[in-house]
Amino acid sequence: MALSYAEHPALQGDFEPSRFNASVFDCEVVGEIPAGLDGTFYRACAEWFYPPKFPDDSPFAADGMVTALRIADGCCDFTSRFIETPRYLANREARRQLFGYYRNPFTHEPEMQGKFNNLDTASNTNVIWFAGRLLALKEDALPMEMDPDTLETKGFFDFGGGYKAPTFTAHPKVDGRTGEMITYGYEAEGLASNAIWIYTVDADGTVTSERRIAAPYLSMVHDIAISQNYIMIPVYGMVSSMERLREGKVHWGWDTTVPSHIGVLPRNGDASDIRWFDGPQMAMVHTFAATDRDGVITLDAAVSDGNPFPFFPDVHGKPFDPAAARTTVRRYTIDMNSRDAGWREEPRFQDKPGALSRIDDRFMGHDFRYGLMSFSDEFQAFTGTGRRPTNSLGRFDFATGEVETMFAGPEFGLQEIAFAPRSPDAAEADGWVMALATNYETMKSELVIGDTADLAAGPVARVRLPFKAPQQIHGNWVPAWSRNT
Repeated sequence: MALSYAEHPALQGDFEPSRFNASVFDCEVVGEIPAGLDGTFYRACAEWFYPPKFPDDSPFAADGMVTALRIADGCCDFTSRFIETPRYLANREARRQLFGYYRNPFTHEPEMQGKFNNLDTASNTNVIWFAGRLLALKEDALPMEMDPDTLETKGFFDFGGGYKAPTFTAHPKVDGRTGEMITYGYEAEGLASNAIWIYTVDADGTVTSERRIAAPYLSMVHDIAISQNYIMIPVYGMVSSMERLREGKVHWGWDTTVPSHIGVLPRNGDASDIRWFDGPQMAMVHTFAATDRDGVITLDAAVSDGNPFPFFPDVHGKPFDPAAARTTVRRYTIDMNSRDAGWREEPRFQDKPGALSRIDDRFMGHDFRYGLMSFSDEFQAFTGTGRRPTNSLGRFDFATGEVETMFAGPEFGLQEIAFAPRSPDAAEADGWVMALATNYETMKSELVIGDTADLAAGPVARVRLPFKAPQQIHGNWVPAWSRNT
C-alpha cells in the first residue's frame, strides 16, 4: 500500500505538496515593483498530486505544474495549474499513483505497463517561450504546449512534424541575436540507448537540420552550451542501462569508474564532425554559456566533482558524498586547433556554491561577460532548517572576478534566479533579478525582486503569496515586448 502524504518522508516541510490550482489577483507587495518591469515569470514545478509509489523515488518524478507571475504597472497576479499530461489524467481517473520509479516504465502498475511509452512524462522541468508558443519541457518526451494566459494544456508539440526524436531536452539554447534554437533529445533511439539527435530550429519554429550522434555511453545530458560556432555536449557518470531498469531501479545511478567527456560539434557541421574531449570525474549538470575565438572555446559552468543527487545512488553501493556534490563555478578551455583530447579546468568563485546557472539570454551564443545564479552565501546566518538554504542572488563578472550579491534574508530559501532586461537594448545584465523564495518562518512563498544597478541594497520588492507555492525546477522571464514580436 502506498504511503500517505503525512507518512511520506520526502513530502514534509518545504516539499509538502499543495495539490491545487490557484489564482491570486493583485498579490500583496512589500516595497515597490519597478515601473519598467513588464512581463511574466513562468515557472516549471514538480508537485506530487498523489504520493510516489516508492518512498525513495526522485523528486524529479513529481507531476508537472506551471505557475505564472504576471507583472505590470507595479502589480502582480499569480496563477498555477497542473499540466494535464496523459500520466496526470490517468492518475486522476484512478484516484491513485499508477506510475513507478523515475523514468522506469517497468515499475509502473500492471495496467500502465507499455501503455504510454514516451508519453508517461511529467513535463515538470522547464518552461520556455519560443516561436509564439509556451512549452513545458522534460527530457524524457516531447514538449507540452500550454496556453500562455490560462495555462491550460494544449498537448504535445513536435514542431509541425519536423522534430523526429521521441525526447526533447529541458535546456534548448536560443541564439540571442538570430533567435535560432539549438536543441536535442538523448535516449533518442529508445530507452537506455546512447543516441543523441541534435536539431536546429529557425526562430519561426521550422526545423532546419537534424544530426544523429552516439555518446561514448548513455549519460544524463541535462544541459548543453553553444558558442558562436560550436555546440558543447557534456557526458559524465550519471548512467543507466536496460539491465538496471529491468531490475526495477530508479533510472539513473552514479558510476565513479567512467571518464567524463565533452563532445564538440560545429553548429553548421555534420554528425561526423563531432570530437570528444576527455577528463576526470565531474558532473556538469548546468552551464552558463560559452564563447569561441580562433578555434579556442571557453565554457563556463556549474560543476561538481561527484554525484550531485543523493536520490540517484552510486551503482557500486558507495555512500553519497556531500563534499563531492558541492557545485561551484568553473571555466573549461578546449582548443579545437590541438590534437590534445583533454581540456583545461579553472576554478572560479569557489566561495559561492550554486547549481542553477544562467546568463542574460540576449547574449546566448556570443561573447558575454556576466553570469547569474542563486547561491548559498557561507558568510551569512542560516536558518534552523537542517540544511544550508540558498539565500542570495548574484551577478558574476567573468572579466574581473567580482560578484555583486543580494542577500534575501536568513529566513529565506531561494529557488532559481530569473533575469529581466531593463529594455530590449539595455546593457548586458542590466535589469532586474528575481526568484521565488520560501519564508521558513511563515512557510509561505514570496517573489524577491532586486535591481542589478544596486544589488547590495537588497530587494526592491517582495510579492507575498498567501500559501507556499509549488517547488520550481526551472523557469524563465518572458518580457511583454517579446510576446508582441
